[in-house]
Amino acid sequence: MSHLKTLYLGQSMLVIRDACEVGSGITASFWRDNWTGAGPLIELAGADAPQRVGLPYDAVVRDALRGNDWWLATSRSRNPTILLLKSLLPGAGNMIECLHDDSFLWKTEDHAPSITFSTAKTWSTLHPIVNVVPWHMTVWFKHHIPKHAFISWVVTWNRLHTCDRLHNWGLSIPSICVLSNQHDETRNHLFFECDYSSQIWRHFMAKARLNPPSPFMDCLQWLLGASREANLAMIIKLLF
Repeated sequence: MSHLKTLYLGQSMLVIRDACEVGSGITASFWRDNWTGAGPLIELAGADAPQRVGLPYDAVVRDALRGNDWWLATSRSRNPTILLLKSLLPGAGNMIECLHDDSFLWKTEDHAPSITFSTAKTWSTLHPIVNVVPWHMTVWFKHHIPKHAFISWVVTWNRLHTCDRLHNWGLSIPSICVLSNQHDETRNHLFFECDYSSQIWRHFMAKARLNPPSPFMDCLQWLLGASREANLAMIIKLLF
């Protein structure tokens, strides 16, 4: 008699599941533990179910037996709560003569259920490894300046509050670039199609005798192999 249940935290689903495998029934809580195949019965039947059916809230699974069957087996009541519980309770035969105690298992993702709770597996479940974007080393590199790296990350995802985005949100503001006063201010215009920012960027690149592409994403990819010399590569990323 076991069941695995997905837990939830806010809007995020966690693939950490608790399982209660009933043996003798002397440890597992009848109402609170997840042992029937449908989840904790208190959540299904309601908080007042213990009073309505006459089984205390702190009862263990074995307390629900009367002889060789469940105490509800002979009930003829049409009470919805009792009918629900009768439909959920598994056969009691295996528990009558069972000598071993109930066991509680943990399961994360595709790992087999285990009686041991693994902090490492839980951490990896809550923080799954996602696909690495090809440009991450041009933004989050060793010796990066945190503020600049964060802005670069925002720009790369095209989430910078440029005038075109603010205008699309309904703000009544000019969309013209404040640096060149010639074109609409967009992410790609600022980096580095704008005459102003392009002159600054190419001034430093000329010092290193480099000729990077103008489009932002192309330039971001170019930085991955801009120089084989480690110090110069770091300086170029800092300039970027």
